[in-house]
Amino acid sequence: MKRKIQHPVISIGCFFTIVLILSACQKAETSKTGSQQKIGIYLTDGPGKFDKVLMQINVVEVKLDTSLEHMRDDDFGDRNGSRDDDSDDHQRGKDEFGQWDTLSIAAGSYDLLTLRNGVDALLASGTINGKIRKIRLTVGSVTVERNGVTSVVNLLPGANNYLYIKIHDRHISRSGDVNKIWVDFDVARSIIEINGKYYLRPVLKPFCDNNFATVEGVVLPAEAGAVVSIYNATDTASAFPESNGKYMLRGLEEGTYSITFKGSNGFRDTTINNISVNKGRETKLGTVTLKK
Repeated sequence: MKRKIQHPVISIGCFFTIVLILSACQKAETSKTGSQQKIGIYLTDGPGKFDKVLMQINVVEVKLDTSLEHMRDDDFGDRNGSRDDDSDDHQRGKDEFGQWDTLSIAAGSYDLLTLRNGVDALLASGTINGKIRKIRLTVGSVTVERNGVTSVVNLLPGANNYLYIKIHDRHISRSGDVNKIWVDFDVARSIIEINGKYYLRPVLKPFCDNNFATVEGVVLPAEAGAVVSIYNATDTASAFPESNGKYMLRGLEEGTYSITFKGSNGFRDTTINNISVNKGRETKLGTVTLKK
């Protein structure tokens, strides 16, 4: 049985200091998979060059597989012949790959740009019984603010307001019966501009710090307005440093990267190559000072 979602108003100014302590609905019946588990889904941001990005999030759901037959198959639903296609998921409450369960949230507008450089917030929580295959966000209005001008972010033709995130075991941090997943909403790649209008092309990345790598450091001076980008052949992430120059890049796959500090206001770019990162560890790069 699912509990009706409440709709309080969220204060954006103190958003990242609020802990959303939410209880989940209890199942009327015990599923085939055994004991119940707690789940917490956290939202964080890969930023874009806006002053504010407000996204209305109305519903958060998880797709649960309750069958013991393929419980140990982490790739079930991914392969040809058994592919779980997102395009029909919003039309059905369940299928052969699992059933959707609604989590408890405080529905409202979230300023994604307050969630950067290691800051995150609890988006949804609940008690589940089954293997998590997907997360589904139902979003409402999305707006961006730049230089004092607020613009609506439109859906691309043929798109809908459901955002899907495929989940594998390595995306989940487990401690006892508590599971945690972080979702990185990459603003810079998710909001595109076409002929003066903004459109949503969502790029969402699940991760947990235990199984992914983190890079942090400081870039100076503040007037350089640096954008930090880390990349290799298969992975990329970006950050806008805080006013003191500190930045953090999370959810990186293990491997070797290059990192570029792109300056503005006459400051030259700087690139550092051959940065080795390891899952479950923070790589500290120290301070980089851009020059004119």
